[in-house]
Amino acid sequence: MAPGFLLVTSEPGPDVTLDEFQDWYNNEHVPLRLEHLPSFLAGARFRAADALAPTWLAVYDIDDTAAFAHESYTRLRASRSAREAALVGRLALLDRRTYVLRGDSGEGATSSYAAGGGGGGKAPTPVVLTQWTDTAPGDPSAWKEKGASGWVRTRTYECIDSLRSGRSVAPGPEAQRIPRYLVVHELCDLMAAEDPALKATSAQSEESRLWALYRAYPSIAQRNPSVTEA
Repeated sequence: MAPGFLLVTSEPGPDVTLDEFQDWYNNEHVPLRLEHLPSFLAGARFRAADALAPTWLAVYDIDDTAAFAHESYTRLRASRSAREAALVGRLALLDRRTYVLRGDSGEGATSSYAAGGGGGGKAPTPVVLTQWTDTAPGDPSAWKEKGASGWVRTRTYECIDSLRSGRSVAPGPEAQRIPRYLVVHELCDLMAAEDPALKATSAQSEESRLWALYRAYPSIAQRNPSVTEA
């Protein structure tokens, strides 16, 4: 079993209102996955904390990468509601990337994104720093020794599939090129991203983004009905 990770960045754009976008994501898109698929262990949405675009990030921990090819998941896109199909067609950006876990610093037995508390009953991670690179990242357990202020957990991933769509995406293969590896640092607050060790790795990445928690969602896997909002 190889744990998986689903990361989606998105931008409503001029043809979708923010209220429409949020209602769809919160009340249709996320619940169809987290409230019905046991393979989706936890999920959360984050908002850009660095004034860059895209503005929105959604992340999901998956128990096994095989779930990405299972009919219970693939049918969600193949049999979209008329509402979802129409809205997705108007988005400026929907950038979907699936990953396999390559390394974990070992903080927590379950995802820190879980609604109502992650590993060890902790609250959902309030801040994440994402870094993309074509160079294989080092052992994430080394972050325990670095002593970065405000650091919680680091996981590394390798991309296994991706698709960028939306009205702002240019045609052609170049628009689909993404870095091979992803590093996700979970942090206790925004100031933690200013730690010299984290800033150094951000400078070495092809792209580095800082995100603040918008909402962690309940999931059937966590059996937790609460929803936490920042």
